[in-house]
Amino acid sequence: MIRHNWKYKLLALLVALILWTYVNSERNPQSRQTFRVPVDVIEVKKGHVAQLGVTKVAVTVVGLKTAVEAVAKEDIEAFVNVRSMPQDKSVSEAQIPVQVRLPRAIAADLEVTANPRTLQVRVEALGEKQIPVTVGFFAEPPPGYSYGTPILSPAAVVASGLVTQLSKINSASITISSDLASSPNGDYCEVSALDKEGNSVSGVSVRPEKIRVKLGMVEMPATKTVIVSPIFSGQPKYPARVQKYTVVPSSVTLEGKPSRLSSISAIATDAISLEGAEATIVRDISLEVPSGTRPTGSRTVRVTVHIAAPHQPAE
Repeated sequence: MIRHNWKYKLLALLVALILWTYVNSERNPQSRQTFRVPVDVIEVKKGHVAQLGVTKVAVTVVGLKTAVEAVAKEDIEAFVNVRSMPQDKSVSEAQIPVQVRLPRAIAADLEVTANPRTLQVRVEALGEKQIPVTVGFFAEPPPGYSYGTPILSPAAVVASGLVTQLSKINSASITISSDLASSPNGDYCEVSALDKEGNSVSGVSVRPEKIRVKLGMVEMPATKTVIVSPIFSGQPKYPARVQKYTVVPSSVTLEGKPSRLSSISAIATDAISLEGAEATIVRDISLEVPSGTRPTGSRTVRVTVHIAAPHQPAE
C-alpha cells in the first residue's frame, strides 16, 4: 500500500511547495528601487588627479521587498578603479566599468546594476611652474610724473595645478594704483595667473598668493624755452662804445624737472670781455647751464657785439 501511494505523496509535496511559494510571494513580493549615488575614483597614483565625465550614476537594487526596503542610499558605494590605466603620462583617458558595493549582510540577497555601466575617466598629472611677476597699473601717473621701477618681494611665484592648465599660463601679474606710491613701506598685492589673452587661468593656485610691492614716483623731464642773456666784462677803448649786440640763437630750450624749471626764465653765458675793444667782436660762447637741467640743442651761442666810436657807424 505504501509503495503504491508514493506518487500521490510526491504530488502533494509539490503542491505544498507551490502553495508556500505563492503565499510567501504575496506576503513578500519582488521589488526594485533606484538610487542616484556619487561615484568615487580609487587607485589614483600620487601626483595625479582623476576627473569623471559623469559624477553620479543610477544604481538599481532588485530583490525581495523586505530586503530592498532595508537598503538606504548611504549603504551604496559606486566607484571606478583606475589601476589599469597608464598613469606615467601627463594625461590619459579610458572607459572604466562602474563597480557597486553593498553591505555584506544584504548584498547576497540582492541584484545590483549601475546605469551607465562604464564611465569616461581622465587622469592628469599635477605639476609646478615658476613664473616672474609682471606689473600693470590701474591708471596713468599724475601729470609731470612717471612710475618708478616697482620693488617686488618676491619677484617670482610658483603656480601649481593640472599640467594642461599650467601650460596655458603666460604671466603672473599684479595690478597696482598710484596710491601705493604714497606708502613708504609698500603694500601687499594679489597675484593672478593669466593666459596670453590676459584672462585668468582656472584650476591653478599661486604661491604666495600676495607679494609685497614698493613703488615710487619720478618727476618726468619737462622742457622750457628761456632767453639767452649774455654776460659782458670790461669796457671798450675810449671813446668807442657798445652800439648794440645780437645773440644767435636768442633763446634755448632747457630740459629738467618741472620743479627746477619753474624758477628759470633766462640763461646766462660765460663772460665776454670787451676790455680795450675798438671794433665789433664776434664770439662763440658757452652757456652757463643751470644745475639740474640740460639744453636740448647746442651748449654754445654766437654773440655779436657792435662797437664803434661816437658819430661813427657800427659795423
